Amino acid sequence: MTSKSDLPLRQASKAETRNTLLRAALELFVEKGFEETPASEIAQQAGVAVGTIYLHFGDKEGLLNAILENLADTIYSRVREVYQKHPAAPPEVLARMHIEQIVQYAEENQKLAPFVLSYALSRHPVGVMMIDSIVSQVEESIRQGQATGIYRTDILPPLAARAEAYMNLGLISWWIEHQDVRAREEIVDTLVKFRLSGLSAAAR
Repeated sequence: MTSKSDLPLRQASKAETRNTLLRAALELFVEKGFEETPASEIAQQAGVAVGTIYLHFGDKEGLLNAILENLADTIYSRVREVYQKHPAAPPEVLARMHIEQIVQYAEENQKLAPFVLSYALSRHPVGVMMIDSIVSQVEESIRQGQATGIYRTDILPPLAARAEAYMNLGLISWWIEHQDVRAREEIVDTLVKFRLSGLSAAAR
């Protein structure tokens, strides 16, 4: 029988096994793709039995969802931090900082970013969740700009925010594979100027 004093050790061991599986699966998914990676290979790389995957995640799809949720939260946290740290910044400044955070993430994770962004831009449930989270931040920034007279008021913030989110992630996803064609600053400047030209009250 397990004593109460053993529970923290068992919980720590369970968490470590889970994290080991997440790391092994992510490495293989990025290298080979989700469909091409059998559960048996993930288990072998993690040093556990195949049944351990099903015990912790239900199935391989559950493992993928857990990975994507972690990665989505990482990106969203970086974007959210911009708005939390600079609540009084002008909307156009927030837009630049927002875009720079995603570009920086892509630069820091050259192999991982294409995998993450491909799911973010797909209709995968976790990708939809990630887009929705980012859209909420952008929408609030657009509303702030409308309230201060910087942005035009004849555009619906929810739609403008969603259009911007997909445009930003789409161009950054392309740029990851074409960094020799366009410089980082060109990507950031283009996306910021697109927002300002489309939303600026002065441009009407």
